[in-house]
Amino acid sequence: MAYITSATTTTLELQLTDEGRKRVLESKSLVSLFEKFAISDGDVDYRNTQQHADTNSTTNDSAQLGYIPYATGNLINFRKQINNGYKQHNIIWATPESNTVNVRGSETTYVAVGVKTTNGSVKYYRDTLELDVYLHDYFVLNKLLASKYIADHKDVLSSNPTTIENSLDNYFNDTLNVLTTSDYNSFLNDLSEFGVSQYLDFWDSIKVYDGANFNSEDIKLIPYKDFSYYNALSLAGGAFMPRGENMGIDFSGTYLKGLNVASPFSLVFSPSLNNAGNRYTKGSGGAGIGFEAFSMGYLNCGGINNWNEASTAPYPLFNMNNKETGWSTDSDTINNTFIGFVTAVDMETGVDTFGDPGYSNITSTIPTARLVLNINKGNDISPTYYPIKLKRLSQEQGKYININAQEAKGINITQTTHPSDTFGLLVGALEYSSNWNTNQQGFRSSSPYFALNPSKDNGISIGAGRVAAQSEPYYTLSTRMMKMADEIFVGVASQNNNFWMTDTYSGGFRSGLSGSSINHYNISIPVTWTVYSTNSPSAAPCKVTVRFKFNKEAVTDSISYNNVSSQNYYRIYDDSEFKFYGAAGETKSSFSPDPRGFGYASGASTTWTTSAGDALFRQVITGQEI
Repeated sequence: MAYITSATTTTLELQLTDEGRKRVLESKSLVSLFEKFAISDGDVDYRNTQQHADTNSTTNDSAQLGYIPYATGNLINFRKQINNGYKQHNIIWATPESNTVNVRGSETTYVAVGVKTTNGSVKYYRDTLELDVYLHDYFVLNKLLASKYIADHKDVLSSNPTTIENSLDNYFNDTLNVLTTSDYNSFLNDLSEFGVSQYLDFWDSIKVYDGANFNSEDIKLIPYKDFSYYNALSLAGGAFMPRGENMGIDFSGTYLKGLNVASPFSLVFSPSLNNAGNRYTKGSGGAGIGFEAFSMGYLNCGGINNWNEASTAPYPLFNMNNKETGWSTDSDTINNTFIGFVTAVDMETGVDTFGDPGYSNITSTIPTARLVLNINKGNDISPTYYPIKLKRLSQEQGKYININAQEAKGINITQTTHPSDTFGLLVGALEYSSNWNTNQQGFRSSSPYFALNPSKDNGISIGAGRVAAQSEPYYTLSTRMMKMADEIFVGVASQNNNFWMTDTYSGGFRSGLSGSSINHYNISIPVTWTVYSTNSPSAAPCKVTVRFKFNKEAVTDSISYNNVSSQNYYRIYDDSEFKFYGAAGETKSSFSPDPRGFGYASGASTTWTTSAGDALFRQVITGQEI
């Protein structure tokens, strides 16, 4: 009988059809006129010959079959479009109690999504919400956290080894007002309070609002259309089960063109305590995105030498290729020795029995991160490893400490107790690959020779002198994941079907998908979920669109991006430049050198914004605030 023009305003505006106008004129009371409200109109027979099957459209598509063109009556000739012959499909309607008109906006219970604002408060939104998340800020944050440990890496990995440590000290002291370990811990707490750490939160919590109270209930998210499902998969690809092998997204055998590349990201949807505080409710906590493609464990190895002899804190080089440097028996026998990466549930190389004599020649066990990158080459490819610098384990903070009430022991590898500090230490670690043969290709073969060397793409070893001269690339855990992110962004944008989507209005790739465009692109990847409460199925759901935005130029103002030895790679240790652009990433019209906002350390009244007031890390674009 009528078509609702907008579902986001508090004013109900009805554009009536001829039948609707007739009923209004003949009715004595508008209240008694409306007997029910429906998602689909069960009374009207519009008889339009057009059946809606426009699957290419994302703006005109409808949850119901049978899209009604020009039903609003906004066009002069709309009566020609609504004629005898149309039949509505999939009728869904509900009769309100006590003849009360259940118009949009009068529901008593809503799913409400909370987003932390720039002043630290949380605002809740119902019905619809659109958010932008600025991943270029997250890249620069990785550099900042890793730079706290510049002394471990500057001798070989920095282009300014004699001045970089002093420059970064000045940045932490003068810009961030971080002079002590306690100051740094407070700084990291400030970031965490805003939802900025290893994961960048895009919403703070989800509640069910009953008109008076906000309650924590179990939540479920349903992707809106195929593009939301597949876009989210590409950004959640870093999640792994069960062995930490990042297998990418493979759609071989289907008509979809897959992104069979490893993703550095994971999406996390946290639980939260219910109002009574006696159980966790699913999905009702913060939601975030972050680098989480790596697993943590220990590297069993031996035969330590120095990779960079001249350094005051050299990187180790591990060789296990004879009895003296690792093997306990002849070098043609590999099954009697256990080497490689170990976790509580994962072992890379097995042994016949745990009593084999090979264990006696494992001289080093080092806390290590690991990535499994080359997903298209099967089980024969070596992973990459990121061992903690031995300097960290030999100093005071390397001693075993009590980590819980049961007096379990752990290694104190950072000076603060904050997890973001540990993340910063890990992501700054140099990349290694294992070489199981003699051709430096990083493959496991029949040869038992084993070495663990700093490496570049495809597990090929690199030399300290060439790296220092910038004639050979190097990777850290963070810069490797940044490069993986580039491949995901380019992959999503280059799909030639309707199951992957980027927002073209956000800029897209400036010069296509090859050549210099890899260095200068701007992309927005939208994901839309409908958020429901499983405990209160009658609560009106909230439709949330999150756009993950990334501007390469906004990153390269802080992190240099080089090409040597036919490889593009990021460098994080060359300068003390930190520019957080946030919403200004596309135009670069303003920035903040402090991730907490321009002038935060000196008492600025507005936080989490650039010098021109552009939001950092995330921003609500539109939403129906409660």
